[in-house]
Amino acid sequence: MPRGPRELSEQGFYHVIMRGAGKQVIFEDEADYEAFLRVLQRALDRFSLSVLAWCLMSNHVHLLVDDAKGELSKFAHLVSTACARHFNERWGHVGHVFASRFTSVAVRTDEQLLATMRYIHLNPSRAGVSEHRNYRWSSYSEYAGVPGLCETSVLLDMLGGVSGFCEFVSDPEAAPYYPRTSSRIPDEDAIEAAAAAIWPISLDSLKAMPPESRSNPLRSLSEAGLSVKQIGRLTGLGRYAIEKALHQKCV
Repeated sequence: MPRGPRELSEQGFYHVIMRGAGKQVIFEDEADYEAFLRVLQRALDRFSLSVLAWCLMSNHVHLLVDDAKGELSKFAHLVSTACARHFNERWGHVGHVFASRFTSVAVRTDEQLLATMRYIHLNPSRAGVSEHRNYRWSSYSEYAGVPGLCETSVLLDMLGGVSGFCEFVSDPEAAPYYPRTSSRIPDEDAIEAAAAAIWPISLDSLKAMPPESRSNPLRSLSEAGLSVKQIGRLTGLGRYAIEKALHQKCV
């Protein structure tokens, strides 16, 4: 089936996700992360768009981009091809490094813009890789005052400065958010979507919870777009237990 055109944002803000082909690791060590950031800076120097937030995970990349002039596709192509060349030459890899098409989610409101920034910075915490405040390969430190490649003023102004930024990102009561491009969550994205939907609760802990305590998290998973089958596979819970929780009154 041919792929449809990309959804456009009137404001020019996009959440860009670049994944390794077959979810393969694209950053083997610090030198790979640093090489990607150098390529990203060169691309920013060449095009007029700016990056408002970024996070590099071992097998994928998140960028929050302000693309007022419609240069996103050319920008992403330059970044992916230059980084693939580096990876293949350095590690003797043959074939595609990144998935054939990057994902872009159009950001339509200020609320979605802030939620996207928060989602990007919390990736290391949700994945259990590192506390997000201490993760080296994201723009969190730039918002805390360390110079980097991000344009931080837009979101800092919206949040009232650095302290407002830190409080917003770490707020455990903030509404869950996942960058959906369709009503159904693909299986390959299910773990990431589920972790975002119930964070800071872990998926592994749901099965051991009393039924009355896990009802709300299970409803959050369903509202995030996960099917009963996907929820069962991720939590180890049976279909009956999941459906019973989904039909209970909200607590």
